[in-house]
This record gives sequence, structure tokens and C-alpha cells, in this order.
Amino acid sequence: MRVRCTKIVHPQADLPVAEYDGIRVGGIYTVLEIEVLADSEVQIRVLGEDSEEPGLFWDVADFDVLDAGMPACWALVLDNRGLSLAPALWQRPGFWTDYYRRDPRALADFETVKRELLDDSAL
Repeated sequence: MRVRCTKIVHPQADLPVAEYDGIRVGGIYTVLEIEVLADSEVQIRVLGEDSEEPGLFWDVADFDVLDAGMPACWALVLDNRGLSLAPALWQRPGFWTDYYRRDPRALADFETVKRELLDDSAL
């Protein structure tokens, strides 16, 4: 799934900006994950250029969908927080906690799937 950024609202200042955390207006990005929260807010995780982080969540309304194809590695999880479409390896309980604690398995799972998603979207 690929999207083009149409608008960025700075998370702390709540003001429009041209670029933030490697994401720029007009840039095209691979969607790593989609979340639909219990309040019906829809967010997408995209990876910014040269970003050290695993990508930030952004309001889907600030992006145009260029390619709506769903990656084969995604799995659907529905829980009390809402709905998540993300790589199955990232859906295991505690994955993000392990990732931020620099657990080697979580870091390897993240990198493996990230490469797969970026390679697939480049085709």
C-alpha cells in the first residue's frame, strides 16, 4: 500500500508544516500499518526518509492512496482498542514493548518485515 502526503500537522504545535520526522508534503510512502481506534480515528504508520524510528502514526485524511493493495504479510486484529491491520509478526502481544526495549527478536522481526514491505511496494 502506497500513499502520498497531502498535509502535515505538527504533533506538538498543531500547525501545518511542510516536513516532520522525515515525512514531507508531496512525498510518497509505504504504509507499514493501519489502525482504526475505538473512537473511529483512522491512522496509518509510514516510515519517514532517514528515520531511526519505526515510523509515526498519521491521520489517514492527510494522505491520498496511490496503491490500495494489501500486503500479504498483514493480519487483522480486533480488540478493545480498535482494529489493526499490520504485519503478523508485529501483532504478537508485547511486540512494540519488546521493540522499544531493543529486544533482538523484536528488532529482527521489525527489520525483516520492513524490508519485505518496502521491497514489495517498490515493484
